[in-house]
Amino acid sequence: MNNAFLAVLLLCLPAAAQTGHGPAAVTVTTPATTGTRSLPVPGAAAAAPAIPRGCDMILLMDSSGSMKRTDPKGYRNAAAKLLISLLGGDDRIGVMSFGDATTRLAPLTQNTKQNRRQLFRAVDRITSKEYSTDITDAVRKGFDELRSSSRRERIIMMMSDGKLALGAAEKDVVALEQLKRLLPELEQANIRLYTVAFTEESDSALLENIARETGGFFRYAREDKDVHIMFVSLFEKLKAPDAVPFEGEAFFIDGEITEATVLVTKKPGTALSLVDPSGARYTASRHSAALEWYPTPVFDMITIQKPAPGTWSVKLSVNEGNKVFVLTKLSLRTSFDRSFVTSGQTVTIDAWLEKQGGVVTEQGVLATTAFAAEITGPDAKPFRLDLVSAAAGTAAPASGTYAARFTGPAAGEYTLTLLAQGKTFKRTRTIAFMAIEPPPAPPAEPKPAAKPEPMPPDPKEEGVSWGRVLVLFAIVNLVIALLAGGGYVLWRKRQP
Repeated sequence: MNNAFLAVLLLCLPAAAQTGHGPAAVTVTTPATTGTRSLPVPGAAAAAPAIPRGCDMILLMDSSGSMKRTDPKGYRNAAAKLLISLLGGDDRIGVMSFGDATTRLAPLTQNTKQNRRQLFRAVDRITSKEYSTDITDAVRKGFDELRSSSRRERIIMMMSDGKLALGAAEKDVVALEQLKRLLPELEQANIRLYTVAFTEESDSALLENIARETGGFFRYAREDKDVHIMFVSLFEKLKAPDAVPFEGEAFFIDGEITEATVLVTKKPGTALSLVDPSGARYTASRHSAALEWYPTPVFDMITIQKPAPGTWSVKLSVNEGNKVFVLTKLSLRTSFDRSFVTSGQTVTIDAWLEKQGGVVTEQGVLATTAFAAEITGPDAKPFRLDLVSAAAGTAAPASGTYAARFTGPAAGEYTLTLLAQGKTFKRTRTIAFMAIEPPPAPPAEPKPAAKPEPMPPDPKEEGVSWGRVLVLFAIVNLVIALLAGGGYVLWRKRQP
């Protein structure tokens, strides 16, 4: 990425010097609690029912025959299972495949560990035998599945490698018009459509547009082995999980972490090993009961319950797409959740630490914590921003929030990675966004046409006109004189 396009406007002075204590001594700000309680009012309406936690998601998976060529090893099915595993037990998931028609393979199902086998079996039923790709019918059927849901988060997750193709051009036109009319209904119902375009054969422009129209997001997987990386990116977009960074082949677990999920991308045919802080080595076929290991040809997912604090390591074969998601008492938060940024627009990025539901403001923690952001674009070159406190250099108490501004880059796909690094912990958050060109300026209103200046009269015409006037004037006066004279003569003759 060319650094020149980012105009960094830091909000305040640099962060304080790195001195003090670690996160063991943490104070938080929480809303004050009052000692009053509300009394029921006679005749008052009953309280609204609580909105269920978690999201409802419909997975729409392409089952057209072209998938035999673009995904011969079925990596998309492994990626779908990965997404199901990453989502929580409060979420409900339904699975549908689409091609000539849309088939429900699993209704909305609570995503508990007991039910995941049922969802996995539904994913295994996804084929590559359909002749056409009816995207419109798939979106409509996904919408129908979510209409009755009362959950705040309702998501349609679609993956396709093709174009809307029904076998005849006139059918395609009708279906596309129906899809355009359907999208406002999704937006009005607050149902977002997330899409993954798979290989260059896909209609990525269509999949991107329908995602944007509903407030969702779009990712593009160039190869079959990249599908799970795109699904993980959308999971981060939806759930904003805490994570710790991979540094080479190692990652650090601190005492505030209660669970870690390690996602490691690998070359097909290779095996991974995991080494804990004591030096013990684990593999997919040989590991302790505290580990759940899900191996696939292109990635492994390892869940560690109550991981030992210290440095863990994994023998990597691929450096792209590796993640360590954590459940932790000490979280990194941000208000930046945008999917689209306009090129040239000034954007604020902020971050803060949170514990027990409140913002961490303990100076001993903040003084030893550095907050930063890295923005990586199509050229894969990260640009770093240091986030600073608004209270730096002033007598005001620390707010716990750190921020910086940047100018929206050139159009393309970008990844924002937030980092908080203290003496005894590290936290990261990753957010994908797209930079888009600003909308074209409205056309200027046309100026009213100037009225033409009157042409000066032709001197010749002017002369002829005045001559006629004089002649007429003389004739009129002569007639008047003759009439007057004749009248006088008659009057004289009548006198006695």
